[in-house]
Amino acid sequence: MPELSYPVALHDGAVRLRPWAAGDVGCIERASADPEIPRGTTVPARYTVQEGLAFIRRQHARLTNGQGISLAIAREDTDEAVGLVIVQIRPQPGVAGLGYWVVPDERRRGFAGRAVSLAASWALGPGGFARVEAWVDPANTASRRTLERCGFELEGRLRSFLVLAGRRYDALVYSRIAVDRGR
Repeated sequence: MPELSYPVALHDGAVRLRPWAAGDVGCIERASADPEIPRGTTVPARYTVQEGLAFIRRQHARLTNGQGISLAIAREDTDEAVGLVIVQIRPQPGVAGLGYWVVPDERRRGFAGRAVSLAASWALGPGGFARVEAWVDPANTASRRTLERCGFELEGRLRSFLVLAGRRYDALVYSRIAVDRGR
């Protein structure tokens, strides 16, 4: 099992992945206003500063309790948080789950793709994972395209796999692996 700690210097000139800070509550407020982000995450559906700060504390707790690493997606030039990327430990040895979101008014600017590339490359390299997988709503075409552009391969559909707001949903499984093991 990989030993988790915050990665050092994950950036590409436009995006920087960094630990969440109290000053990022504005990003959480913007995410709360989107009907989809709170539906599938722990972002509060009704934003208050207290709820925003509680969300940030939960992100830090993911590392300390061994769940994974949650990072803010920040603009490299201003350090403004515009989204989240998370690398979560799956029960299978050496497998990580990848999740991400970008606030609505910052979408279609390449932030998600840059964050996914940085996080997956870290996870499969210095992070010590052999496999990174992402579960995607089949209707989320933008997320599917992002993963495909970042080298993830579609593996299949898990029927009635996710539960969101009391309803069951299918999920598409995408993965990227550290090395081709001689397939």
